[in-house]
Amino acid sequence: MDCESIISFFNKKETQIVNLNLHDPDYIPLHYLVAQDIIKDFNKFRNDVIPYYTECNIITFSELINKYDKLVTVIQQKYDSLFLLNNNVYLLFYKKALYEYQLKNEEEGKYFLDRSLQYNPVFPNAILLKLNKLLDKDRFNECLSLLNTLYYETEMDDEQEKQAIAFTDKFYDKLYKTGDSLLKMEHAAEALALFEILEVFCQNLPTAYCNDDYYHGVLKSKTGIYDSYLAIAKVAEKRGNPQIAAHFYQYAQEYVDNNPYLKDYEPKGEERYAVNGVEETTSPVTHHLSLVSQNTVSDTRYAVNGEEETTSPVTHHLSLVTQNEEQPVVAETSVAPAISPKELKDTYDDLVFQAFALCIKEDFSTSYKMFLDAKKLEDCKCFTTDFRVDLMIRELEKSGIK
Repeated sequence: MDCESIISFFNKKETQIVNLNLHDPDYIPLHYLVAQDIIKDFNKFRNDVIPYYTECNIITFSELINKYDKLVTVIQQKYDSLFLLNNNVYLLFYKKALYEYQLKNEEEGKYFLDRSLQYNPVFPNAILLKLNKLLDKDRFNECLSLLNTLYYETEMDDEQEKQAIAFTDKFYDKLYKTGDSLLKMEHAAEALALFEILEVFCQNLPTAYCNDDYYHGVLKSKTGIYDSYLAIAKVAEKRGNPQIAAHFYQYAQEYVDNNPYLKDYEPKGEERYAVNGVEETTSPVTHHLSLVSQNTVSDTRYAVNGEEETTSPVTHHLSLVTQNEEQPVVAETSVAPAISPKELKDTYDDLVFQAFALCIKEDFSTSYKMFLDAKKLEDCKCFTTDFRVDLMIRELEKSGIK
């Protein structure tokens, strides 16, 4: 290496050393690596250049050694600082997150909080702060996952344990009250999703806050879903749509079979039927599924308007039911451009509610389109979806509704 190259090397390294950042946590991990590289370059310079140096007018050997020693001392000091900072960079990110949240800068606070957890995913203070932010936005599933990390993967001190207990109480209370409110608004499927989260929470986390409330919430939610399918099946039956009625009676029965919570549940609106000349009480599902299963191989002849025709027992049974039932008034809705996840969720809920109302009104074609619109909104993956949307689309398509 000639004298000009040596001077250039020193100038370049001096600039790199000056530009090392010891204050911004975003730069510390990178500059820690840069400092390592600078030290490697100086070690190489010491081994490959200094022993073979030939004096020149630009820099004497004494000046070269003094310059080398000065720069090595500075870079070693900065490297030692960066080493300590890099090991605790998660603390710097956490402190910046707290500062931004105090200033109500939610996006900036979230950025620094996520960075803190990126560098130390088991830092209790950052987890507790993240949990409270997620709970404020009703992101219960994410809370549950992070709670498992907090309880089973971190080491908490006394103060952190107190905060964890306080959050656990708050989480259970909000989750239960939100689910209970959804039940009162007859949003059974959404309520069920929350109560099932609560069930996992109560069964897997060390908490004394759980009682039988969550069990009753699951039961009420599932009976609400079950009753909604019965309502659609009954209306389809009364309006002369045997295929849709049969599908939803069958689905209701499968729902009971697959949910032990409903084992002893008696559906709303039990009816009396004559069986072998004896009147007995049975559920709509049991009675109508028995009609569907009878005589499925051979057709039977019935007199319709004085003329005999061939039809199935189910079709004949449905043809006897009045079609003059009063229809509910359904407000028109439209899918408006959503700005926030909350607005998207509100639009989604409205579409699902209106679509079910149209099913009861027997406007299955319009209902199908509204379920498709709701399905499109699920693409944002920013809210809890209603699993009945997929079911309704599938069942309506099976019935030839387009």
